[in-house]
Amino acid sequence: MPDLRIGLAQINVAVGDLDGNVAKILEYAGRAREQGCDIVAFPELAVTGYPPEDLLLRRRFVLDNLAALERIVERAPKEIALVVGFVDAREGESAIYNAAAVIRDGRTVEVYRKHLLPNYGVFDEDRYFQPGTETPVLQVAAGRFGVTVCEDIWFEDGPQRPLVQAGAEVIVNINGSPYYAGRGREREEMLAARAKDIGAPVCYVNLVGGQDELVFDGGSVVVNERGDVIARAAVFEEELLVCDLGEAKPAARIVAPLTEEAEVYAALVTGTRDYVAKVGFENVYVGLSGGVDSSLVATLAADALGPGHVVAVAMPSRYSSEGSIADARELAEHL
Repeated sequence: MPDLRIGLAQINVAVGDLDGNVAKILEYAGRAREQGCDIVAFPELAVTGYPPEDLLLRRRFVLDNLAALERIVERAPKEIALVVGFVDAREGESAIYNAAAVIRDGRTVEVYRKHLLPNYGVFDEDRYFQPGTETPVLQVAAGRFGVTVCEDIWFEDGPQRPLVQAGAEVIVNINGSPYYAGRGREREEMLAARAKDIGAPVCYVNLVGGQDELVFDGGSVVVNERGDVIARAAVFEEELLVCDLGEAKPAARIVAPLTEEAEVYAALVTGTRDYVAKVGFENVYVGLSGGVDSSLVATLAADALGPGHVVAVAMPSRYSSEGSIADARELAEHL
């Protein structure tokens, strides 16, 4: 195992907010440099936000994303390698790629283009991207590493194998992996199998936050070559997870998983909070009937936005019981 310190920047970005996303990437890159990281990795398509969907059909947006990446190259701290998800486009070609730029000391030293493009469920990457084919191995002072993007790591015969065969000592996998109940456990089981199969650590960084109908849980993790979790970030929170690879290194932060109920509730709060914030709303209105359903919605909204941003509305009719009206009033008072 290489004697390498890696930072996994589990950040919350917004689709289309190139300036805000660049600022956040640079902020976390600076924090990683201050903590002595050799590498800091950011989530899939961190520059554009994920998923950018039909914005990718606008050439101007793709070019603006490339200009945003150049601002990162120019302003990123020196003596640390950044792995940054962005949309790659070759001059004179219409094809675009879901890609990761490896940036160091004021230049882009390599670009990895995602090989395996998912086209099921919420994913529609064949609509936009062309697959990559190359598997470059990168060198930093502390060791050699390879980069893959999200879906690439889910298959046993994915690009992680040729990367290790070409000399990579660790795999950095950047992700925009949406949440559903039990997803974190599935990921870690898969990552343990991949790490043991290739005999090398896998460093998995995931997006966190809500974007439209999707919620990303984070849960970034480092798995060693034996399949053991040696670092784990919190779920549904931004975090810079720092892990020292190599024997006899101090233990990294390993956050215990939430219970399923707590995890689902956190997902609902996160999705509500970010949907409201990212579309520019300030307040929400909740109709209270006095029943369990509207009470739960009001509680979620208050936890997501703060009670000062939740307006409870009662709409009693001749069919409403006194108990329902009283319960709705009491809930509003307790928010």
